[in-house]
Amino acid sequence: MLKNYFVAAIRNLYKNKGFSIINILGLSIGLASFMVIALYVYHESSFDRYHKNANRIYRIVENLKTENELLFQAASSPPMGPAMQRDFPEVESYVRFVGGDMVVRRGDVVFIESTCLLADSTVFQVFSWPLIAGDARTALTEPKSVVLTRETAIRYFGNDDPIGQTLDVDGDMCKVTGVMEDVPENSHFPFTLLMSFSTWSIDNKGAERTAWFWNSFNTYLLLREGADVTGLRAKMKDFIDRNVEKGAMYYEDLPLQALTDIYMKETPRSWERGKRGSLSNLYILSFIGLFILLIACFNYVNLATARASRRLKEVGLRKVLGAHRRSLIAQFLSESLIVSLLATVLGVGIGWAALPLFNTLLDTTLSLSMVPTYYIVGGLAALTVLLGIVSGIYPALIISGFSPLEIFRPSLRGFFSHQFFRRVLVSVQFVISITLIAGTLLVFSQLELVRTRSLGFHKDATLLVRLNGNNDVRERIDVVKDQFSKLPGVVSVTASNRVPGEATTNLFGQLETKEGNLSPTNINTNFIDHDFLPAYGIPMVTGRNFSRDFPADDTIAFIVNETAMKDFGWTLQTALGKRIEHSGKKGTVIGVCKDFHYRSLHQTIEPLLLTLRRQAYNTISLKVQSENTPALVSDVEKLWKQIAPAYPFTYSFLEEDYNNLYQADAQLGKVAGVFSGLAIFVGCLGLFGLTSFAVARRVKEMSIRKVLGASVSQIILILSREFIALIAIAFAVSIPITYYLVSRWLINFTERIDIGPMSFIIAGVSVLALAWCTVSFLSFRAATANPSDALRQE
Repeated sequence: MLKNYFVAAIRNLYKNKGFSIINILGLSIGLASFMVIALYVYHESSFDRYHKNANRIYRIVENLKTENELLFQAASSPPMGPAMQRDFPEVESYVRFVGGDMVVRRGDVVFIESTCLLADSTVFQVFSWPLIAGDARTALTEPKSVVLTRETAIRYFGNDDPIGQTLDVDGDMCKVTGVMEDVPENSHFPFTLLMSFSTWSIDNKGAERTAWFWNSFNTYLLLREGADVTGLRAKMKDFIDRNVEKGAMYYEDLPLQALTDIYMKETPRSWERGKRGSLSNLYILSFIGLFILLIACFNYVNLATARASRRLKEVGLRKVLGAHRRSLIAQFLSESLIVSLLATVLGVGIGWAALPLFNTLLDTTLSLSMVPTYYIVGGLAALTVLLGIVSGIYPALIISGFSPLEIFRPSLRGFFSHQFFRRVLVSVQFVISITLIAGTLLVFSQLELVRTRSLGFHKDATLLVRLNGNNDVRERIDVVKDQFSKLPGVVSVTASNRVPGEATTNLFGQLETKEGNLSPTNINTNFIDHDFLPAYGIPMVTGRNFSRDFPADDTIAFIVNETAMKDFGWTLQTALGKRIEHSGKKGTVIGVCKDFHYRSLHQTIEPLLLTLRRQAYNTISLKVQSENTPALVSDVEKLWKQIAPAYPFTYSFLEEDYNNLYQADAQLGKVAGVFSGLAIFVGCLGLFGLTSFAVARRVKEMSIRKVLGASVSQIILILSREFIALIAIAFAVSIPITYYLVSRWLINFTERIDIGPMSFIIAGVSVLALAWCTVSFLSFRAATANPSDALRQE
């Protein structure tokens, strides 16, 4: 029986090659799109889940309260981990991290390692990073011991055994005690080198026990099996009261974040380490993949029910000869499953071939190997069966449900009464296509706004040279700046701790309130020089800039932005002279600068404090004007090698760095554009098939109309007006859907576009034009055919 079903299904598919190709091609493209996006979703959802104890690891974060604000920080302080292990039986172990950029050298080999971390010796018990060489229990016990990743070890030691050898890490001679596998890509904080936390502890014994507000660390707890996390969270307020003295600044709570939620689910906080995903972008891509698959399925349902009119006599004869309805349903479902199987095979091939392009668009390294084989095989098998049944069940039930009497009588009204359902499916396809196109256009409009929006500073033509911790250059910064300023093409030079677009340092300080008392707070801080504000084109709204004519500015002067002024209840008239104690300085406000976006447009402008401190400078900014940028960069590099021959030359352009802040959004726009095109293509395939059916069903009617004098344009209009009406309905339905989805996405930005009608009009007209071309092509063939060919049998 099964063999008969299979043979009959193959014969029928071969007999209707055009419809079969459309169905298989449409489904395969839908499946390929769905599989590639599903692979990306799987990858994004897998972050940090590879750790053996992932479900027991939690990060301590802070809700820090001051007199003026509530600060949400991803950081923690050194005493928190040890104190929680001591006070809470639920805590089995802990590990603390702190670090950043370090200059690492071995002989003539020198690199800036941007992700060096100091970590407790328990790091390999808490996290599942396997060691290739060394003892995981003791590798980070002794001060100035380091563990390298495999790639880092090769970079400095080649094929030599690094164990027991030394590396110069930021001036400290450290012993290599272990080599570990490279940190997997799906980790929310990657690193290249781990140094023993005891290296820091030996110089900070007191701070390790009492510095409850030194918030530069990240602490992770390993809870015991079966620990009550909710109960542990409830104990935090009592823990704070017992251990931390409550002053004007205090901890309101110390929440615990599950390790597996940090990358995607948790709202990013200040002082985050590593990278974060976008849950909204992931949802959007998931919906796009599902929408394309739905369009392909709708195509199959539409074409199968439309084509069924040609098989009604076959069904009638089978029933007259004694066929049961369940056997007919099995027959049609077998055809659907065969189409689904062929589409799955082709879709896997298309998806595999398209994966490199998708990786390029999203700047990732997806591969089928990252998913267990049984997941892939099981998933594809389940998807094949599900698609086959979902796509084929409705046509099978409809076709098999007719009685022989209904089939052989002249009227087929009973069958064609099901056209309403097909119209609904076609309308849904158009809704999805218009929504995708309009949404993509609005995403690109927002990105264009981000690109062209005035940020309050000049980011163009700015070459950034990193100091890489070079204290000698910091001490000679004025001389170094003067040397750079003499290069041809350099307009101005300034030095600072941070440049716009980089995470600012959030430091403790006390600022005078409008009542006259000093209020403790943590405030975003940038250490700059006298030339920073003029070089970046940031104007003062009151007061003055730092000046070399006032030598005391180095020790007692501060500048704040407008937001800080308003946040502390000051005005333009009262801000000047307000007292500030910050970074070891006691001074006053000498000026208020205009607000500028020192972070991305995803974040609001927060209070910012600016002050002078050459020891904190990390970057020299060169404002340049040159027609030969490569030559200018080469000149800067030559001068740097004269100034600091022992340090590598590291540079970038501010505009590129700042634009990278919106990389995920730009990638979303590109991917949405590609898949919108695929959705329209699949939709047009289905429309082509439906139009072919409509033309074939009405060919005699059109021939009679033509004999009676109807023009070609009138016949084309008659055949296409139904689809035009469906597009009009779809256009109206897609507007509120798109508006809602895009509005939700725009919440991620502080500066947003107005969602106007133009994107919807362009999307609607585009779909209408493509649909019109598809329908008109077949309609024109029918309208120009010889009427006698269709009517000769009448």
